[in-house]
Amino acid sequence: LGNIAYNYVFRSKPILKMEITAGNIINFLLDKFIPAAIHYDTDLELSPMEDRLMSLISENYLQIYTIYSEGKSDKEKLYLRLLLITDFVCGMTDSYAKRLYQELSGIV
Repeated sequence: LGNIAYNYVFRSKPILKMEITAGNIINFLLDKFIPAAIHYDTDLELSPMEDRLMSLISENYLQIYTIYSEGKSDKEKLYLRLLLITDFVCGMTDSYAKRLYQELSGIV
């Protein structure tokens, strides 16, 4: 039964297309937000686009980053900023991730 489900459900073309699309959306969002997060909370000034991207992140995520980054080294803060972005993207619903992808890429 497991083989039947795998071969006819999980390996069907619509499912494969959906998985590829989801992967593209996740990669797009990470590619947009990670460069902004690298400079966030450092001595370097964010570009206007990076500042706009960081302003899209929920205040809850930013507050958690602030709490955990207090007193940490620069390397630890960088790790926490990258974790901030992965948590933000992973916490998105499918519909929100798709909508944000479409909005940021100009597909509306």
